[in-house]
Amino acid sequence: MSRLPLSLRQPDSVASGAHALPEMAAKAAPATFGHAMTAYTLMNNHTARLLKNQVVTAGLATRLMDPQIWGESQQLQSAVVQRLQQQNQDWLKGCAILMQDYAQIKQANTMTKLIEKQCNLMLQWNLLLTNQATNLLGLMENIEVDYGYWASQKLHA
Repeated sequence: MSRLPLSLRQPDSVASGAHALPEMAAKAAPATFGHAMTAYTLMNNHTARLLKNQVVTAGLATRLMDPQIWGESQQLQSAVVQRLQQQNQDWLKGCAILMQDYAQIKQANTMTKLIEKQCNLMLQWNLLLTNQATNLLGLMENIEVDYGYWASQKLHA
């Protein structure tokens, strides 16, 4: 969440913006490093999951003729398709709402209202894109974890 002030006027006790920049940069540097380390760790975890899934899949290759594995695999795929269809429906609904809001921009009768409507539209667009990206990545992670668990169980059964 943003912690921007509601008022742009700073109290007299706060240093002026130019003098506060080095202090703010010094505080931000460790946070930036921490964010980079988090991303690095998450990518390593993702890579490890993918490699584990590849090994387990190679192990399952010997059981390709097992009808139970085929049936369960199709169920997993069907669940993924349903989630993708739901995400597509959410995307289309979001775009329809944005198009309706876009059509209402011409109803603005002052510059203030025009800017307010345009900024609101941009924020809604950003939220729609953020939700779609987050949901798609969440689905991908769920597929990796669920498939890995399922395949490990089948391999060791």
